[in-house]
Amino acid sequence: MSCAFFDMDGTLVNGDTNDLFFKHLLSIKLVDNSFLDPMHEFHQRYYEGKLKIEDFIAYAIKPLIGKSSKEVYEIVRPCVYDSILKHIRKGALKAIEFHRKRQDKLIIVSATVDYIIKPVADALNIDFAIAAPTERIDDKITGKLSGTVPYQDGKRQRIMQFLKENDLNLDDAYAYGDSVNDIEMFKLCAHRYAVNPTKELQENVYFKKLETLDWN
Repeated sequence: MSCAFFDMDGTLVNGDTNDLFFKHLLSIKLVDNSFLDPMHEFHQRYYEGKLKIEDFIAYAIKPLIGKSSKEVYEIVRPCVYDSILKHIRKGALKAIEFHRKRQDKLIIVSATVDYIIKPVADALNIDFAIAAPTERIDDKITGKLSGTVPYQDGKRQRIMQFLKENDLNLDDAYAYGDSVNDIEMFKLCAHRYAVNPTKELQENVYFKKLETLDWN
């Protein structure tokens, strides 16, 4: 039994879960079109590995500030089942099944907020989700973070914390990612797979240490 770590956006999902969720928020009139205006710049910085992730998350959380866990789940669930799951890559489903048959521990590691990632993990029957931890006071979202975001070196930090908390190790571990933001996660694992890698990852000196997969 080994650990298999999966990045979400661009890896498990052919697309960006935040984009899909924001479109859902637009469809239910929780935001208007102006909310989407900064997204191009956020995306560009992300793929270049230059995004200050806390700035993006602070912006992304705004529509849900003050809502309870139940209210958030009722907003998120239709997006997960009607949109996000339809964008799961076929190759991702095969990889998940491969690791499940081996009785490996499956873990999503994503800088996306926990209230999106956890329902996706549950829907895919994935054991664990390491995501951006959103603060709740009196069960209501505050708009702040409650811990380290698994982004770049934050992925390494959260994975190491996860292993300690669950009495697991990195023996024969697998990592699947698509961007330069996954490099610190790759470095932890014996098996490193670049899934439909971004241009920026392909141009990175570390890319030669990765095996490339096409999950389309």
